Amino acid sequence: MSNRYVLAVDGGASKTVMTIRSTDGRELFTATSTGSNYQAVGIEHVQHVFTGLLRSAAAHLPSLFIDIAIFALAGIDTDQDKKIIEEIIEESIARSPFTFGQIIVENDVESTLKGLGKNNVSLLISGTGAICYSLMNDRISRGGGWGHRIGDEGSGYWIGKHIAKAIFRSADGRNKPTLLTELVLAGHHVNSTDELFNLIYSADYTNARLASFSSYLQQAVEMEDTVAQKIMQKAADELVLLATTTLKNAGYSNIAHTLFLNGGILKNNPLLVELINTQLQKTHPNITLKLCEEKPIEAIFNRGLRELNGAQPVK
Repeated sequence: MSNRYVLAVDGGASKTVMTIRSTDGRELFTATSTGSNYQAVGIEHVQHVFTGLLRSAAAHLPSLFIDIAIFALAGIDTDQDKKIIEEIIEESIARSPFTFGQIIVENDVESTLKGLGKNNVSLLISGTGAICYSLMNDRISRGGGWGHRIGDEGSGYWIGKHIAKAIFRSADGRNKPTLLTELVLAGHHVNSTDELFNLIYSADYTNARLASFSSYLQQAVEMEDTVAQKIMQKAADELVLLATTTLKNAGYSNIAHTLFLNGGILKNNPLLVELINTQLQKTHPNITLKLCEEKPIEAIFNRGLRELNGAQPVK
């Protein structure tokens, strides 16, 4: 039988990865672009990202027939979101030389969880945003992921905003001084909170850039900064609440269960993971935390493979 081809896209608020592979796992093309959560970056930008990645692939490959394409994207939270994204994808595909068989558009976390190929597991993600999915008895339950304006507690953006608020409250004297101030100023190559203020309110300052403040949290906590410690504890509280509520809604009863962790915040803040684990063990002793070792794009590719190979779709 001739080879079939899978296109997988992992699109978050900060970056988008596209890969095209044969069903035997041979990589034909992989590239990374900027974010494609349309709620964070806008419809036009997402259109530009998808069109650019497909054009880039076309420059390296013949006019392939793609048997299945999985567009796994942050920001698909409602039917309306899905409709908007499907229109963007249709437009991008129309401009590419590839032809497509099946196209699946779904939330990136749902896709990643299905790609793990296991039942009765959960996936908690904290990157630019925060969301949790549980897969119990072939049924998907979801919590969080309501975006930076009203949710995403415990995410990089949420932590970044709390750090920024602490810095400016401290500048006023409404907060005790914090080492986060000098860490963020040095990291942004600015000399004062006034300069930082102007940078944050500049026209091209994105959610992802504010989320990057979170990269200083672990260091400040290690330096025993009490303001940073409070922010990290609050982030842990929020992520534990998100996970336990999602599990409860999924019908979890106190059995052995793996809670996979992914996203830059959880991967780069071991002290945060430690706090989450300590809190969870008190109430949910049969849950095991496991950091995802592979990048989400691998699970999303597997999601496409499973669909092509007729694996029972998860309801």
